[in-house]
Amino acid sequence: MIGRAGFDCVWICLEHRKIDPAVLQSLILSARVSGCDCLIRVKPENHTDLSYLLEAGARGIMLPQVREVKEVELVVEMMKFPPLGRRGLDPIHADTDLGTASLEEYMRHENDNTFLVAQIETPEAVPHIETIAAIKGVDMLFVGLGDMAANMGLIGQMGHPKLQEVIERTGEACLRYGKSAAIICSDPAERDRLWELGYRFFNVVSDFRLLRQGFDASIGSARDWADKRG
Repeated sequence: MIGRAGFDCVWICLEHRKIDPAVLQSLILSARVSGCDCLIRVKPENHTDLSYLLEAGARGIMLPQVREVKEVELVVEMMKFPPLGRRGLDPIHADTDLGTASLEEYMRHENDNTFLVAQIETPEAVPHIETIAAIKGVDMLFVGLGDMAANMGLIGQMGHPKLQEVIERTGEACLRYGKSAAIICSDPAERDRLWELGYRFFNVVSDFRLLRQGFDASIGSARDWADKRG
């Protein structure tokens, strides 16, 4: 439904949620059928944490709570086939057209079409923003304002100069190194401002908000009717 609605990408979180692997694979395949990419947020410990996601057809990996450059470089290695990385090869999955694609074509296509999103949401990551943006294999830097604000003791103060400095620094680094800065933003006017700073990927809505807005509108309408009926 999300893909058919016209969204480019659906973000599936495995950091705060545990999803049955069979259900997760079904979600990824459904997105592929609708022409929508899947971005999976996961904190991998080894290559196998990413292999089954990519082989199922996920296009993007989001790395949360980044603190060190080395951590990002390791995930690039896990995601990319040689010569860019050391991803393991098992070419009988959805991403190889079920084993019908040539190995050379498959490996080149995967290296070109899988993308890595590093989340900038910890104070430890801030000094390394430019270095992370420069890493070959990193495609986006996603500013996680909620966690960054909490980690800085600035909960609810999204306009605070220290947070705005992180937003601006991330955008500048992405423009300099040809990457896309990313952020959650539902306000079109704010997106205009962020676009000028280098932001090209916007999370504009969540399933929770869509459901909650629908529930609130429905129950509000029903209560208005009930009040008029006395």
